[in-house]
Amino acid sequence: MYVAEEMAEEIYQVYASGKNGIVLEAEHRQEWEPVVDILQKKYFTGGIAPLAIRYGEKEVPGKTSFEPALYQRLHILRQMPEDSLGLGKVARGSYLAIALEKIKGQKGLELLVIENYHLFDRENREKALLALLSLLETGAGKSGLLILLTVSHLDNLPAELFPYVHVIRGRKPGMEEIQDRLGQILAAKGLGIGERFKREIVSYLQGFQGFEIEYLLERAERNYGEDAFDEKKKKILELIGNEKVKLLERDRLLEWKMVEHVDMANMERIGQHLHESGMIMGRLEDAVQKGVAVPKGILVMGLPGTGKSLFAQYAAAELKMPLIRLEMGRMMGGHVGDSERNLRLAQRQAEEMAPCILWMDEIEKGFAGTGGQGREEGAYLQRMAGGFLTWLQEKKSSCYIIATANGIDGLPPEFFRKGRFDECFYTSMPSEAELRKILKVHLMKPERAHVEAEADGAIDEVMGLAVAEKRFMTGADASALVSNVFRRLYLDFESQAALTDKTAYDRANLKAAMVGEFRKIKVFSETNGEEIARYDKASKKSNFVRASDASQGGKTRYDNRLEAFIAMETEKAALDL
Repeated sequence: MYVAEEMAEEIYQVYASGKNGIVLEAEHRQEWEPVVDILQKKYFTGGIAPLAIRYGEKEVPGKTSFEPALYQRLHILRQMPEDSLGLGKVARGSYLAIALEKIKGQKGLELLVIENYHLFDRENREKALLALLSLLETGAGKSGLLILLTVSHLDNLPAELFPYVHVIRGRKPGMEEIQDRLGQILAAKGLGIGERFKREIVSYLQGFQGFEIEYLLERAERNYGEDAFDEKKKKILELIGNEKVKLLERDRLLEWKMVEHVDMANMERIGQHLHESGMIMGRLEDAVQKGVAVPKGILVMGLPGTGKSLFAQYAAAELKMPLIRLEMGRMMGGHVGDSERNLRLAQRQAEEMAPCILWMDEIEKGFAGTGGQGREEGAYLQRMAGGFLTWLQEKKSSCYIIATANGIDGLPPEFFRKGRFDECFYTSMPSEAELRKILKVHLMKPERAHVEAEADGAIDEVMGLAVAEKRFMTGADASALVSNVFRRLYLDFESQAALTDKTAYDRANLKAAMVGEFRKIKVFSETNGEEIARYDKASKKSNFVRASDASQGGKTRYDNRLEAFIAMETEKAALDL
């Protein structure tokens, strides 16, 4: 069943149960007009054609103005003559109130739509409130009149109306509807594409209104021609992704990221968990029918630079899902209730775009300190945390959460209770084996792969120096080191006019450049020893699972030195206390 049909059926069921006031929260006319059309054609066929009150053009002495007007919904929307209900001489600010009074006495009228109620001027709304309440208080069983108000946001409704109305929020099309629409459009264009590519397009179209789907596909074809639906070039995904960025920028709560490929070097355990979750989400309906719970997501704690953010991007690329980033700092509003409202809106937007990866970056910024702030601030943080955890536990959509945190100090213990996240992982200072893999990944990027034969020797030199100098790197340090190395190789080569073979130069000088740049770089252990010790203690105290398999490669001298360094920093921290 399509969204418009679902909403029309819900409206009629509420009306038939005895409530004749319905508020439809929808931003676009294209969202609610199909709903009204279905109500008219399927449920209200025996009485007067539905009436609609909206702003429209009016002829007044000497000019055309834009004022409240009454329309009748036939095969077309027809503005009714003002004298048909005695509204010809009604002042603009009283039009809505008097129109409602006149309509109250109409026999055979079953459906009244007050369109875009939020656009009526304040005077009209204030004067109409009593007349509207009078109509709503009569009840469907007595008056037979269904009153449907459309608003862009519920904040635009007076509080007095809420006891008398049933609220329905506008909905975005689900996967089944998008698949049907996409299939119809492709068939009409005579285009045939593979099922896997079709699923990718459907995934990217999640979160758009139904009326936007045809526009996006038409625009892609006009912009890119045959390349739009080419399964290798995938220009259609590029265009939809760019449009989704604009869609999310409006509320400035979420960011859309397009990820194609990410190399991960030291995430074996968390990678396996992700792979299994992806298998379930790829066959979600079948898995649920066979008793499998919908994957909720994971929490990843770790020091800065140890791969948390990279893993979120890797997950999106691996599962072929859009990545939506929620930065907790953006949720914080300036007025009471803003923060909770922002988080609810962000959650709703993410669910509308499922299947997707929702990356909640630095989650501790939003929820840490729920019990340690002032009374008022602590209360709203507790409400936010409680609302988020309830949503996480109850959600049924394929919106997969990856929450990352630099630390868990101050986060409420409910976050780590079973049934919230599927699993909690931690990333730590990499072992020598892991660090070698990370360095190798960065050295083997396509534009650097010409130094492959020399890579292991250069890495040996750096690791030996790290042990001798007791300087320990994170994954981010390793990435920066290799980047600096190739910058230095390029600059040195360009400064020597006699040289012509860049590949040979890089191979000959890689080892020296690696050693030279490692001596220059300030690694994480030199500036953040206390933080490493504090984090190590927290990870051991928690029941989190290590993201990588530390047993691979066995312990080396580097690993022993790293352990001794952390123990020394822990002891220093204890003495300082």
